[in-house]
Amino acid sequence: MNQNMLPTQLVIGCFIALSCAPWWVYSQNGDNRTLVNMTLVRNASVLGAYCLDGSLPAYHLDRGFGAGARNWLLQFEGGGWCNDIPSCLERARTHRGSTRFMNKLEVFSGILSNNASLNPDFYNWNRVKLRYCDGASFAGDAKFDNGTSLLYFRGQRIWRAIIQDLLPKGLGHARKALLSGCSAGGLASFLHCDNFANYLPKNTSVKCSSDAGFFLDERDISLNHSMRSFYEGLISLHGVEQNLDKSCTGSRYYPVQCFFPQYALKYIRTPFFVLNSAYDVYQFHHILVPPSADPKGHWYHCKLNPAACNAAQIRILQGFRKDMLLALSFFYRYSRRGGMFINSCFAHCQSESQETWFAADSPRVNNKSRSTKSYHRFSPPSLSLRGSISRCLKHTFQNSNWTVSSRP
Repeated sequence: MNQNMLPTQLVIGCFIALSCAPWWVYSQNGDNRTLVNMTLVRNASVLGAYCLDGSLPAYHLDRGFGAGARNWLLQFEGGGWCNDIPSCLERARTHRGSTRFMNKLEVFSGILSNNASLNPDFYNWNRVKLRYCDGASFAGDAKFDNGTSLLYFRGQRIWRAIIQDLLPKGLGHARKALLSGCSAGGLASFLHCDNFANYLPKNTSVKCSSDAGFFLDERDISLNHSMRSFYEGLISLHGVEQNLDKSCTGSRYYPVQCFFPQYALKYIRTPFFVLNSAYDVYQFHHILVPPSADPKGHWYHCKLNPAACNAAQIRILQGFRKDMLLALSFFYRYSRRGGMFINSCFAHCQSESQETWFAADSPRVNNKSRSTKSYHRFSPPSLSLRGSISRCLKHTFQNSNWTVSSRP
């Protein structure tokens, strides 16, 4: 691929578009942010819904008010995965696998903020953060017990338990509902989108989005499918395959590929919005150049600072970007109710950070930031983006000015 980035056609959708709480924290940037109490799902044991270590699952709910009192935003927490017994046992002793080790107060910022000036579209919605403690993007249903160690792989049941706890609290009467998530939580949004819609009344306007959850089924620099192999172990251990979309698994020679959004997305019926960086840092470090593919550390400096990448490495990174856009091409061509915001930042998760969600220098499309693309204008309009993403300039390549536009 030529180092000078050529114009790339791509849909940029309109999307993004959250309650009062008694706790406040003053950030270094001078903005007030809300601290929200944890709610344990007391009835989760009835469903056998447990975190890895057997503790009860949890969420944080900040109530909506005013015009947003009947609107709901559910945000899956991210935090990687575990795909074997040793890594899951280790995870179970941390906040990634047990609510016992989680902070009981969670800062709500970015898409979760209740400040109208910082989050103009969702500030008054009911905003919920679903805590992540199962290690498989809320998708597993299995248990490991060898008489010495006990692990619960119950992400699917945790998802169901939290939804059933929220329905009588007002979710069951929602006027609008958005399911979202970051990283492993963004992947969970793909996996649970249609199921979320099935829980809600037919007259509820339901939509889903994913931030940094579009993980690619891509060969690494040593030409191995490292991420696919990792997911295969995860899916087998956690019992995930039974919960993957049946239309997708029935169409694939390798059903486990349906854990990857690029294969599952075309089967999602609910309107969907994809927010991702084409140079996603996690995927750069763990899919394209995992440690196993670079034993001599040739990519060490490039990983630390993209400005230190040599010409050959830049071409590989730009090839990864091209592959991500190609993987989204089917969605671009055939989606009539979805959209996307793909930028070239070296970033991972942009919706929960106030600096990238809605700030003076956050990434913009036609002088509109991500947060100003409102919920009700979810269908992709004709927008153009011309290399003016200010926060990314110091991280992008020297010749990274580019144009993204919808097809005529």
